[in-house]
Amino acid sequence: MLNIYNPNNHDGDKSSSVTKNDVAKKINLTKYEDPTQEFTSQELKWGFWYVRHKALLYKILVIALISLDGIFILFGLWKWGSYLLGLEDARRVQNSLSASVDYTGIHPHFSAQPIQAINTQIFSSRENKYDAVAELVNPNSRFLAKFSYYFIVGSEKTPTQKTFLLPGESRPVAYLGIKDGAGSAPVIVLENIQYQRISAHTVPNSLGYQAYRLNFKVSDFVFLKSLAQEGSNTDAVQFKLTNASPYSYIGVDFYVALLQNGEMVGILPLHLDSINSLETKDVDLRSFVSGLSISEIALYPIINVYDERVFLTPPPSGSN
Repeated sequence: MLNIYNPNNHDGDKSSSVTKNDVAKKINLTKYEDPTQEFTSQELKWGFWYVRHKALLYKILVIALISLDGIFILFGLWKWGSYLLGLEDARRVQNSLSASVDYTGIHPHFSAQPIQAINTQIFSSRENKYDAVAELVNPNSRFLAKFSYYFIVGSEKTPTQKTFLLPGESRPVAYLGIKDGAGSAPVIVLENIQYQRISAHTVPNSLGYQAYRLNFKVSDFVFLKSLAQEGSNTDAVQFKLTNASPYSYIGVDFYVALLQNGEMVGILPLHLDSINSLETKDVDLRSFVSGLSISEIALYPIINVYDERVFLTPPPSGSN
């Protein structure tokens, strides 16, 4: 009997010397029927094909994976190179995306209105000394204005000073002790004006917020003429100053406007190292202006209530 599993069978049958390939070629796989019914002739055919091409398929798979890996590496190098070369541009884009939009420069409704100068005056403060005064108004109820200013008196320019105006605030600014100013009309110049918007979420009513904190009362005003002091005749401006607010302050300044029948006739500075809540201080100021007559005074606090450093005990933000 022919032994198809052993091509070296020497039983005298010449057909037994055929090789495996010759056997495979002579077998018609399409007509093969598996007696166990476990696979079909088509599956057997593909099985023979897979065995004959297994090494080739393995090489193709390895080459494909290596090629795909190379593509990923080249793509990564390209992206990293683009990122490193364009890092500065990416930073600029990130900064532009993270920056808040300043609507004040986009729409007039949100922009700050310029500070208004009501008038400027010059007053004698002592012999051959003068004070230049300007009454300024911040018409913006939502903007704190910070700026520098100086006066031009005749042909002279005063040194530059810095100050601020609270939202909606109207108060004088001054330069005291000008050497020559008789008969001159001072001109005030504002520079480096910066507007800080007060958030309505933090402070819903800015004017009420300020009035509640700047509640100073003046009482027992007395104007005394011709008091001898250091060899000179001086006038005394005396009054009681009460801090009626619930907040205590440190290192605060005021302007005391000297009024005659409602008209300003002079101005005096007042500095307090501190004043506590509900505290009353006796104030005694001296004027060296001869012939001065005063019927009343007006007090102008120069206190930025949006700066917690002015409070002895910083209050909670937005509290009343």
